[in-house]
Amino acid sequence: MRLKTLLLACLMTVLFASAGSASEYGVYVKVIEKAKGSFDEVSSRVDSALRKAGWEILGTFETGVPEGCRFRSRVIVFSSPSYAKSILSNGVKAAFALPLRAGIYEDETGINVAVLNPASINRTIIHETKLDGFSAGEMNSIVDAIARSVPGSVVKKQIGELRSKGKVGGMGGGEFLDKIEEVYSAPDSPDLLKRVSENVKKGILQNKKGWKLIYTLDLSPNGAIIFGVTEPKMEGRAFGIAGEKRSSDSYKFPGIDHNSAFPIEVVVFKDAGKVKVAVLDEMYRMKLYFEDAGMWAFMKNMRMPGQIQGEIVDMIKADLK
Repeated sequence: MRLKTLLLACLMTVLFASAGSASEYGVYVKVIEKAKGSFDEVSSRVDSALRKAGWEILGTFETGVPEGCRFRSRVIVFSSPSYAKSILSNGVKAAFALPLRAGIYEDETGINVAVLNPASINRTIIHETKLDGFSAGEMNSIVDAIARSVPGSVVKKQIGELRSKGKVGGMGGGEFLDKIEEVYSAPDSPDLLKRVSENVKKGILQNKKGWKLIYTLDLSPNGAIIFGVTEPKMEGRAFGIAGEKRSSDSYKFPGIDHNSAFPIEVVVFKDAGKVKVAVLDEMYRMKLYFEDAGMWAFMKNMRMPGQIQGEIVDMIKADLK
């Protein structure tokens, strides 16, 4: 009887310990290294794998790279109606977790493929535990689809900042909802979401500072429209910073493995009887996607997030009244 009681107590201890411990996820998952074929062939296979798995491709673009780098870097942006619906069922501000992205990039070893990890991002943006099973399932499905379709060494390695919880702490961190910067707000009226979105898009397309519109994800039936914007020189600088402490003579530009951090989201949405336009605080966003660069990297580049956010806000407000 005493042995049975002891065994039961041990079992309960294990169960409670498992329930209380969170999985550790990287911001990205490296799926393939030393992929076979040309850069364009590998990119085409990733695109095809995602489409066959039921995803819609929203945009594909070549990113900037650090100064002196001759490697190529490309990002494929993707989503699906069912995935977007599941994310937005957690509130319209969950739109910042959309869409997903896959990065194809070169380094000294060859061609690699990595994806943004929804198991990490959703825990930060939406809820600490609510979507754990769903997000991990989506992550595994995406990774497996690419691994089946792209010849090369399958690694399935968590990379970037490894987090065992969603909240981003320390300098530049904080609660996600506190980091949403509203740059426009007006009482809702018929077609206002559409009109505001058209003006935001116009401002992006007419900017004179090199920013590009990569995708438009229209989720207006769910009260949100998302624009993805980016700028090549900014990307290259960010990847240089991200890889600085990992760089060596034989591995000069490691930060390119974070290429699926971009584009940056601009969200037009309905909230509390108003139509709003918002971006994430850029210091927070950089911390979210590049925290593994280290505090010293952030300290040396303190002005960069403000410059990025200032340019984005200026262009999206250019035609808003």
